[in-house]
Amino acid sequence: MKAFNSKLIYLLAAFSLMGVGCAKNTELQANSTTTVVGGGIPVSPDGTSTSSSTSTSTSSKTATFVPVSISEFNSYVAMHPLNNPSDFKITVDLQSAGNGRYAGSVKLSYVDTGYQYEGKFEAGSGTNQDIYKLKDAGLMEAEFNRWFIINNQYYFTAFFQDAYGAIVLVIDNYVNQGDAQGTGYVSGSVYYKNFAQSYAQQSPYRKCWYIYSGPYNCRASAVIDKNSVYPGDGYRKLGTFSGLSKAAIFNQ
Repeated sequence: MKAFNSKLIYLLAAFSLMGVGCAKNTELQANSTTTVVGGGIPVSPDGTSTSSSTSTSTSSKTATFVPVSISEFNSYVAMHPLNNPSDFKITVDLQSAGNGRYAGSVKLSYVDTGYQYEGKFEAGSGTNQDIYKLKDAGLMEAEFNRWFIINNQYYFTAFFQDAYGAIVLVIDNYVNQGDAQGTGYVSGSVYYKNFAQSYAQQSPYRKCWYIYSGPYNCRASAVIDKNSVYPGDGYRKLGTFSGLSKAAIFNQ
């Protein structure tokens, strides 16, 4: 494994070049411490408000993440070989961006050889800039991050990215606790797609799901059109999760 200082230098260089997201493998010391809906977009399953002054704990937004295999997780990490990884976690922190869409972040972390690694993937709450005649000006950055219904069942799919690739968060099961407070738990999966190696820089004006060709294209028609739950288009299943508090991760 590379020395910590070397990794830090690499990450700083990546930030300055690419200007997006956070590194997939940021190294930390282990053990450190009512929806307004438009365009026919369904509200969340229990129909509760997405705005609240009540804060929720970080732990209620975090759950165990179960990789499909260590080999697949190693392909996702890509930047260094895994030795004996453990303590896989997912943290989801989303906020209403308006019009039934959700911005925020998804963090994937694990511990390996005495260090904790964390990848933070993000989707912003703003809109695409109208600059250089680029496509999709004025669309929300989180345009495709929303609930939808197939065969009378609610699902949620959303794009997020860091400097090295993209993930799709899939929520395919929701269990309401039946306490009239809108509390419940969600489960689902994460799919990933690493960017191809390239000397070209990603445009700072568009997230990868608005890039139509080249090494930074992370589009998936199933996520964009909401006609299927799981992405294709080169995405690979990374793992599953369960027991995330719906109220906590959507900041209700």
